Amino acid sequence: MKKLKEISEQIRVNISQFLETVEGGEPLFDKAIADMKERMDEAKELVAIAIVEKIRFERAYQEAIDTAKMWGQKADTALQNKDVARASEARQRKRQQLDLADGYKRQIIDQKAVVASLKKALHEFYQQFQNAAVHAETLSHRQKRAETRAELYKLVAVAENALSAIFEQAERKLKVMEEKAEVWENRNRDDATEMKKNTGRFNLDEALAELKSDVLDRREK
Repeated sequence: MKKLKEISEQIRVNISQFLETVEGGEPLFDKAIADMKERMDEAKELVAIAIVEKIRFERAYQEAIDTAKMWGQKADTALQNKDVARASEARQRKRQQLDLADGYKRQIIDQKAVVASLKKALHEFYQQFQNAAVHAETLSHRQKRAETRAELYKLVAVAENALSAIFEQAERKLKVMEEKAEVWENRNRDDATEMKKNTGRFNLDEALAELKSDVLDRREK
């Protein structure tokens, strides 16, 4: 049976190791919880061993008491039969059993204290486990949310870059088309100006005179 100090120290070390695992840079939550449950089972086993030891002392105590009672009855019977030697031997055996029972009684008292202390340590261990499990679950959810957000923003960034490239390409094409349109517009404007100038020089009387002269020439021929 391990001493109480050793058991308590083992439980404390187990808790510390678990918390260090949970609070690490990249904790493996499932493994950490599994390890903690395993240590919890070990702690329960230690308490169970202590309880079994207490029960063994109690049974031994009761057995010593019953045996002492039996030797007392034998001593009484021997005295009734005036067998002093057997009565003396029976009383001596009774005293030995009572002394043995006293020893077991002291061990029972000590073992009860050990069991109580271990139960308290186990309760504290369980509370630590519950808190650590909640902590681990919270960190796990936060990690998953962070990963989801990171993935989402990554997709958004990729989409934005793709759209930006598409818009830039569209703007370049549009700029080329606008430049072509401006060239044609300027050319049409120049042609219209030239036509207007030519129209300004046109003399209707001269044109009619030329037409009249051309008609007369044809008749004379």
